[in-house]
Amino acid sequence: MEILIGFVIIVVVLVMLGVSVYFIMECLIALLLLALAATLVFFIWTGITLIGSRVVKGHYLRIDKPERGFPSAVYDTPEGEVRNTFPCEMIFRSALYKPEREVRIRMTKRGKAYDRYSVITIITGLLLGSVSLYYISSYISVLFGIAGVTK
Repeated sequence: MEILIGFVIIVVVLVMLGVSVYFIMECLIALLLLALAATLVFFIWTGITLIGSRVVKGHYLRIDKPERGFPSAVYDTPEGEVRNTFPCEMIFRSALYKPEREVRIRMTKRGKAYDRYSVITIITGLLLGSVSLYYISSYISVLFGIAGVTK
């Protein structure tokens, strides 16, 4: 909430200083584009780490919440207990994480573990991030006149 209030104050001050609302909107879209690009780079990086990973079998043990970080699933594998790199699912937790079910976990060379829900999240993030980045960058190129399209 404080971020939103600070943002509104900054916009009001910029308008009072004579900055056009159109320019402020362009800057907001550019910030959105940067955030999307950073998210896409994150999903590309995790996707690349999955390429060289190996599959191990394991069983779900528990949801673990460390002091700093987010709650994530812990699995029992032949290599010992491994903590999933991505946060655990909040909805249908009891249906998704069952101790009696054997699961495949992708282990990277650096010891990072990804369960199938993480893999689905990475694939979905890559697809949606790419499409969003493409359409927003297309809009910005039209907005700034880079593409040579006139209205």
